[in-house]
Amino acid sequence: MHVAGLSRGNDVQWRDEIRGAVSGLAALTAVLLVLVSLNLDLPGQALLQTLRFHLAALMLALAVVLLLTRAFRRALVFLLIALGSAAEGGFSIYQMQQARSVAAEAPRTPFIKVLSINILNTNFENAAAIAERIKSSGADIVVVMESLPLFEHLADLATVYPARAGCSEAKTCDLMLLSRTPLSNVEIQDLGPTWRNRLISATTTVSGKSFTAVAAHMVKPYFDLAAVEEAHTLLRVLNAIDGPLVLTGDFNAAPWSDNIEWLVSEARLVTGPTYPATWPVPFGPLGVPIDNMFTRGGLFIDELRALDDPLGSNHRGLIASLSLAN
Repeated sequence: MHVAGLSRGNDVQWRDEIRGAVSGLAALTAVLLVLVSLNLDLPGQALLQTLRFHLAALMLALAVVLLLTRAFRRALVFLLIALGSAAEGGFSIYQMQQARSVAAEAPRTPFIKVLSINILNTNFENAAAIAERIKSSGADIVVVMESLPLFEHLADLATVYPARAGCSEAKTCDLMLLSRTPLSNVEIQDLGPTWRNRLISATTTVSGKSFTAVAAHMVKPYFDLAAVEEAHTLLRVLNAIDGPLVLTGDFNAAPWSDNIEWLVSEARLVTGPTYPATWPVPFGPLGVPIDNMFTRGGLFIDELRALDDPLGSNHRGLIASLSLAN
């Protein structure tokens, strides 16, 4: 009897310790989820918003553990917070897909393929393989971020993509836009004061149809309000463009983060059918979509997927098939 009582006492003690530790972690996660929903212009808030669904999944797991430790009221509170945050993020995606559904009603014809890839600016050992992957991609337009490792391979790339904007010198070789067809109205500018030449726009013509390709490499979301300022710059550029356009690049934030959601709404952009995870590479499909592609003016993303092989980069590239309204 004494031993049995001692055993039950130990079980209760362990349960209480687990319950306390999990409650503390759940409370911290709840604070983060609340911050996700409040637009306080805090540094790094966009990063939390990008991780909204991951935080909600963590909260759900913690709520299950609390249920198992018989902390029913705590589990219910944390469960409701997780579901509320996930529902809020889900509503953002719903609104984007509703706009996509409207655009999908127009009759369309298959038009172009677009490749967008951040190759990592220290990834020199895989540069030759990356160049070959780009050349064999079948893409009509290619956008490359952190493209310095390809600087020595520009002549090789020109055999397939004779038109290029960006990466004219090694010291500023970050963003570049490649095209099978000639580029006109090329503009290379700064998104903000943090980095140079991270916004490119150019017009080209495929099968007698002209469109504008816009490439952007936005600052990381924890650089205070720099990402917000860059979104405003990008909006001004997009609003000055008439006709079909495709915007692609590394946004360093998910489409459901406040900053990117605002940009999509204000610029009347249409998202792809899915949001493939591109970073971090080890997480595979469980990562986050910080590399994105959007369209407007009759261009439409029919298929969007992440490349299977990152070729040494910390991002997975995106390949998309686009159609054009008749």
